[in-house]
Amino acid sequence: MTDIDGQSTATGGVSRRDLLKWGGRAGGVAAAAATLPNMAEFLLGSTPAYAADKPLNIAVIGQQMSAQSDQRAWEGMQAWMKGMGVDKTWKMNLTDAKGDPGKLVSQIQDAVTAKVDAIIVLFATLTAAHAALDSVKSSGIPFFSIDSGWQDPAIADLTSNNYILGGAPSQYMADRLLGAGKSKAKIASIVANFHHGTRKRGKVLEVLLSENTWIEQVDSRVIQYDGFYEKTQNIVNDWLTRYGDELDCIWCPWDEPAMAASEAIVAKGLQDKIFVVGADGHPTALQRMRDGGAKWPHKATSAQAFELWGAYCGWLVNEIVGKGGDAKRLVPVPIVEFPTPLLVSEVNIPGKDDQPWSATDLYYLYQDRVLKGMKG
Repeated sequence: MTDIDGQSTATGGVSRRDLLKWGGRAGGVAAAAATLPNMAEFLLGSTPAYAADKPLNIAVIGQQMSAQSDQRAWEGMQAWMKGMGVDKTWKMNLTDAKGDPGKLVSQIQDAVTAKVDAIIVLFATLTAAHAALDSVKSSGIPFFSIDSGWQDPAIADLTSNNYILGGAPSQYMADRLLGAGKSKAKIASIVANFHHGTRKRGKVLEVLLSENTWIEQVDSRVIQYDGFYEKTQNIVNDWLTRYGDELDCIWCPWDEPAMAASEAIVAKGLQDKIFVVGADGHPTALQRMRDGGAKWPHKATSAQAFELWGAYCGWLVNEIVGKGGDAKRLVPVPIVEFPTPLLVSEVNIPGKDDQPWSATDLYYLYQDRVLKGMKG
């Protein structure tokens, strides 16, 4: 059963690479249980019948449900629930803060007042929610977060390593420029500080630039979430007017601004001169990379496993809240990070029917090639 804004509508033995593979190949949790050793134990836990029979009342609070990331994490959670059968016994009350941190705080407080069995927040700004988090801690209600930056009393924050996520496309940018024979290069960057993840990616870019002084950053602009697409296009159009084909690359903190930048570059006919890097592996961005090939400026991204975050959060709720499992044993480190394969245009972009995060990372492709020979 799922309520939306209050309206009722009624580890053992599995590696992180295995987890990524089953999601893309099997197409769902039911098929996955039959395809990998110990996957049934991983998905179902020790007492699946008990978990399926115990009703839970769970508050799910999204910071911005219009965002693809929030939607995909929520869809992954719902898919896991359906595959497990707990969608018939769990009542999920989904609310949307619509990007308002104050509204998010109120919704957390409301969940505490309602004495729900668990609280899950999606992509939240928790640094300004300490009073609400104190209420959660005092209530003893199990609290989980998805890509919100771990804050006490969260049992776990499901996320990616954003330093790696920012580093891989940034390093690809530098490598591509070197491969093009550049001894001097010019880039511009779009920066987003409103979320801990995009903020960290921007900081990694600055470290890379400090180590590669032959790359000149001619400008850097900060965007907010509201109106980011149009804002990015306006900024990029300004850069193209000022710098033209002197620019070599535009760095973006996630894929949707990268799409906006790419559109502006194509409109000016500069797609053979300027390339774009982004992050997240959003399906629409990947589709454009597939369709555009060499003529589409967006060349690299790192794919986040949003659906798996939602599914794994469901698993944790099942094990800890549904079965009374030991949270410290199940979550030995409170920040639970999933891999983010680096995807490069015309090299390892997954098929349109495959999950973005199911692709093999560019550097694992290199590794797999030599391992085959080493094994004989």
